[in-house]
Amino acid sequence: MVEIDVTNESIIDAPPIEVYNAILDEYAGVTHWWMPHLEIKLRGEKPTNWEGAVCDLIARQSGLKAKFSIKVAKIVEAKMIELDYSGDFIGTGKWTFEPVEGKTKAQYRFNARTNKLIFSIIAPFLKNPAKPHIDTMEKGFKALNSYLSNKK
Repeated sequence: MVEIDVTNESIIDAPPIEVYNAILDEYAGVTHWWMPHLEIKLRGEKPTNWEGAVCDLIARQSGLKAKFSIKVAKIVEAKMIELDYSGDFIGTGKWTFEPVEGKTKAQYRFNARTNKLIFSIIAPFLKNPAKPHIDTMEKGFKALNSYLSNKK
């Protein structure tokens, strides 16, 4: 099993409540700005802004596909979303949203270990096993900023 502990951040040109809501909408499958890199769908009736909500996520990167279930573990409106991951990776994720001069410093920490044989075999051969996650997050931050800019 390979451990990944990485934090990504970006300044998004929108206030924290808009960034927070856009993330929750993406997890609910209402929007699709992170496609084709991440595909997320809500499972069940519990909305994503409630603790205990569960989403299914498929991540695509470099010809590989990883599947996860994500459970909202803790949530504070416009400030923080904590997630528990199970599936091809097991661990946690944490979003934080900090106001910065009318914008938002969005930060995401992913702390997980591989739980699928192919990822455990491939990871030691990568210079940086977290790179696929980092690349997906960078694409997501750009897509989020573009999505929110186009909503204005």
